[in-house]
Amino acid sequence: MRARMALIDAGITFEVREISLRNKPASMIKLSPKGTVPVLLRPDGSVLEQSLDIMLWAYRTQPVPHRVIWGDRFDGIDASMLAWIRLNDDVFKKILDAYKYPERYPTQSKEDSLKQALDIYLMPIEKELSKNPFLMGNQLSLVDIALFPFVRQFMRADEQGFMDLKLESIDRWMTFFQTSEMFNLSMVKYPTWLES
Repeated sequence: MRARMALIDAGITFEVREISLRNKPASMIKLSPKGTVPVLLRPDGSVLEQSLDIMLWAYRTQPVPHRVIWGDRFDGIDASMLAWIRLNDDVFKKILDAYKYPERYPTQSKEDSLKQALDIYLMPIEKELSKNPFLMGNQLSLVDIALFPFVRQFMRADEQGFMDLKLESIDRWMTFFQTSEMFNLSMVKYPTWLES
């Protein structure tokens, strides 16, 4: 979702090929032997296989003001943005999986996963969003777009439980995204693409 949102936000035209992960097309495996999504075939024939790489490429190709704070060498994002993304990608994703699929993590209760998520991830986001409308300040940035889909997954795993947490700033932030054109266009369902 975050790769699609960034491509849409940057105004890049792209073709979506919705695939079944149970029946991966040979052309996809040829482009990306790892066999996971997303996969982006760029106009120059090169391939990107990570959502963050796709996001960065989108904003380098078609810059959108305030989305990315580039690092000194212009080869990546600055440390403050990277810290949020590492917290999400390296720490929170594991907690999210344990929360969504407790049967796969018998040594960790759903309550433990919720406590970890709150302490390590959700409360720092709530604190930041209580000061500013977005995680990097007054402007929507790549960090918001990169983290939102994972917060949404967490919320959808137990919507009433999430509402009971009364994370008002996160609720406002979620509403901003869920009513945005960028999000709604990224959620359009396409028929499964079949190789001809």
